[in-house]
Amino acid sequence: MPKKPFSPEEIACQRERIMDSAAGVMADVGFHYLSMRKLAAELGMTASNIYNYFPSKESLLLHIRRRGFEMLFHDTNLALMDSTSSLDSLHRLARQLICFARDYAGYYQLMFQPPRIRPGLADEDDGLAAMQLDRLLEEWQRHAQMLLTDAIDGLAEQSDVERQRITLYFITAIHGLVDCYQYQALPQLLEGVELIPEDMVRTHTDWLVEAVKKRVVDLV
Repeated sequence: MPKKPFSPEEIACQRERIMDSAAGVMADVGFHYLSMRKLAAELGMTASNIYNYFPSKESLLLHIRRRGFEMLFHDTNLALMDSTSSLDSLHRLARQLICFARDYAGYYQLMFQPPRIRPGLADEDDGLAAMQLDRLLEEWQRHAQMLLTDAIDGLAEQSDVERQRITLYFITAIHGLVDCYQYQALPQLLEGVELIPEDMVRTHTDWLVEAVKKRVVDLV
């Protein structure tokens, strides 16, 4: 008797399972060292079965990054729902980014430190995912810039270029804290720190906000 084909829901669930596992493996061993055979062994599947869902490693990376930004947007929107002020929203954005990096380390690394390749678009599904990824990445950057502009007096009056630079400074400073924690790059300073504590996130964000305020004042 022929095997019953998977429903669209079952296919979507299987694709997510592959992406979840692949994100961790890619982050551990590196994109260029990951083989579909190794990934298949992690999942208890055959390599040829994975190719039924993703035609190449490049396609898999593309869909992982798209899914990662969808997850980050969802979690961030939930975190901001009951914020009490623009400054509170900015603190929540920083905290949520750090929490996401902790809970989905593989996704975070591939989203914000993707390997230096240009994914080849194998089919229409990959082309759509690439457009969605570009849109999500642009929207997330604009969202971060909007929250920062709302929280810092006088920033809205600065030029587009200056707002972009300040937003880049703010995000990369948080990213640097995440990287030090994830890679244990400064073990002496991180001794005894299993997770980035809440008070450290708040203090780090407060310092950044004060630095941005000073920059805006200096520009006036």
